[in-house]
Amino acid sequence: MSMISFPLTAQWLGHVREFADTPWCRDAFDELFVRHGWATPRQDGGPAVGWMGPWPLGDPADEAWHVVLGEDPGCADTDDPSVACDEPRCHEDSFLALPLAYFAEGESWGALPAQVVVDEDAREEDFTALYDEAARLLRTCLGDPLPRARLLLDPDPDRQITWERGKSLVTLFLGENLHHYSVEDWIGIEVRPRH
Repeated sequence: MSMISFPLTAQWLGHVREFADTPWCRDAFDELFVRHGWATPRQDGGPAVGWMGPWPLGDPADEAWHVVLGEDPGCADTDDPSVACDEPRCHEDSFLALPLAYFAEGESWGALPAQVVVDEDAREEDFTALYDEAARLLRTCLGDPLPRARLLLDPDPDRQITWERGKSLVTLFLGENLHHYSVEDWIGIEVRPRH
């Protein structure tokens, strides 16, 4: 099996907290992504970040790492990008997921950014050990997790731990990558508004 992993550093733990603390509206996420250099401001007043798919965390030409974005944040009752609301129907499929590792048989990963670790001979124990280490780091950063909570990104993950932070849920998960037709398993951190 082959595994690629993205190290969960202190800086990225800080970004996870920042994602969770950001008001769930388009303007707030645009400002956050622009501030960190993951998006450029649009001159036409349009959105800086494209939701509904992978989004590079840097210049795509440099094969940057990425996050997976669900539906646009905001309120379904208005087009105003500065509005965040607490209505569950407005956020049912809105999330941000930071992949920490992908694990697959015979996968050719292509060009990867420098910070990504490649292990062509990874075993399942190596993959789950990475999950366990991420869980330890997140417990240190976020405190005690909640009792089991449903992860909407994958309704039946192999493993998951969820924390509540303000108006958001932060979930560490391990399961099939449904966004890539389940050809690999992945470990990631999902942030979504709390319903």
